[in-house]
Amino acid sequence: MQTLINKLSLLFLSCPLVALAQEQNGNYSMLPLKDLTAFESSVPNWSVQGGVTINPNNASKPRFTAGEGILIGTPGNLITTKLKAADLRLSMEFMVSPGAEGYIILPGNQKLLISDSGRKPAMDAHTSGYLGQFPTQNAAKVPGLWQTLELAYDASVPLLPQSGRLNKLSLNGVTVLETVYLPLDKHVDSAPISFEVKKGTIAFRNIGYQLLASRKPATLTDMSYKLYADKWDSKTFEKLDHEGKADALTQEVSKGLREFHLFYEGNIDIREGGEYQFTSIYQGNVFTLDIDGKSVIQKGESSSQESHTGAITLSPGKHPFKIHYSRFPWMRPALGLRVEKAGIRSYDLHALSSLPEPEPKPYISVKPEMKPEMVRSFILLDGETSKRTHCISVGNPQGWNYTVDLNRGALLQAWKGQFANVTEMWYQRGEPQLLYPAGLTVPVSGKSSFAILADNSTTWPDSSDINFKGYQLDQGGTPTFKYAIGGAEITDKLTSEYDGITRTLQINGTSQGNVYALLAQGKDIVLIEKGLYQIDNRYFIRLDKKAQVILRPKGDGKEMLLPVGRSSAYTMFW
Repeated sequence: MQTLINKLSLLFLSCPLVALAQEQNGNYSMLPLKDLTAFESSVPNWSVQGGVTINPNNASKPRFTAGEGILIGTPGNLITTKLKAADLRLSMEFMVSPGAEGYIILPGNQKLLISDSGRKPAMDAHTSGYLGQFPTQNAAKVPGLWQTLELAYDASVPLLPQSGRLNKLSLNGVTVLETVYLPLDKHVDSAPISFEVKKGTIAFRNIGYQLLASRKPATLTDMSYKLYADKWDSKTFEKLDHEGKADALTQEVSKGLREFHLFYEGNIDIREGGEYQFTSIYQGNVFTLDIDGKSVIQKGESSSQESHTGAITLSPGKHPFKIHYSRFPWMRPALGLRVEKAGIRSYDLHALSSLPEPEPKPYISVKPEMKPEMVRSFILLDGETSKRTHCISVGNPQGWNYTVDLNRGALLQAWKGQFANVTEMWYQRGEPQLLYPAGLTVPVSGKSSFAILADNSTTWPDSSDINFKGYQLDQGGTPTFKYAIGGAEITDKLTSEYDGITRTLQINGTSQGNVYALLAQGKDIVLIEKGLYQIDNRYFIRLDKKAQVILRPKGDGKEMLLPVGRSSAYTMFW
């Protein structure tokens, strides 16, 4: 198994198929899309619609639903916002048609590429996210699915005239570019944002922006502290070492004490009302922040200066705050607090020396090259409090990867792109033993993938009555998992192919009931064409047009089942 070790700091779910209105997006101001009045002029190749449906497999004309909230562009003139910006954050969703290609043009005329590149394994100048530099991985989805894009961009860089900087670009939740310096034709005080389509059709929705300023509307005042010499994990505090007034938030008032609990009290002076986001960066056993008697951040152990964020809406004036921080005796102290607000750059509320540079933490990954790689680990899914303990993750050179819960015969997660981040398994003691996907992940149900049901209306179990019997590798190194179910044996093989993961199920022997496979579960499962289904905004399922698919209600959503014959197969792609 090959590992790549780089010593670097570790620095939705369902969307309806048809969008009917824009959604508020955190701290972003939204570009209105009731019509084209937010743009400098109307152009014939741009329109506003209420919904759009695109078939991922052919370039037939997209289907539109009248309404508002979605900006639709086709080849022709670019469209330019009345909004002008310089340094900004930008957030949006977009959808491409097969073969589509276009640009988001940032202030300073920097062109960020958007394209139909979801099926291309290699990164090049035609990969979504290209901006004078190849993305670190291809995190694009196939046509017909909404994709998310977030970026932070500076139209001017101190001490570098006529230069811009892309600070960060995330595509579908995957960071694909960081700290890219860009040459500009001239200094940019403010300029509009433009959209251009070169090929096909591109749709945009939920376009949010933050115009970044360097004001500091929140400051800490009237601070005092108390330092206790109780054990780092103590729940009571009796050994007061000393106390005093403070001009800045810092752990240095500990004066070299090896373990302590530090309490700060004071006021946060707010000059601009609104929602403020506070981020703690610390190394120790506990950090809590209370403002106006409300808990904003309450976190435990942090061994590598991890960050934790909480938000609160504050009116102009003074607001009392309390902070509690404790130090591990075996690690150097580190205490920081950062604040940001819509339209305001984040800035530090702590003394610079209170937060020393963190020790480098390696990023340890597994990269399959000539054949599949398999890693046994624990898995903790979003929304679950207990780790899945009997799991195996399979990475493929083709870039389609997955994790199976062997106890339940459940497909836990599937992703494409880079394979596995195993830092928490192999760094130092590796206590969590957790593996994390390193690419574009789609959520799946996590339930057993097959079960014996009395009939089509029987509730699907979270965990089926099955027994894992091991796996067998084919000549290429792809595993086939074996399970005992109802007196028969079912084999489960997931094959990474050019355009997705194909799953083949076979029954050997005679089962004591009808075996079904759970193909998908979601709020909305839509038939795009015979044999092709879209699961929310997450992925597509393709199967034989003659397959007897069962779509049935499940709470406020749907389930998609397939009776398993001697051999049944389907393909997932996104």
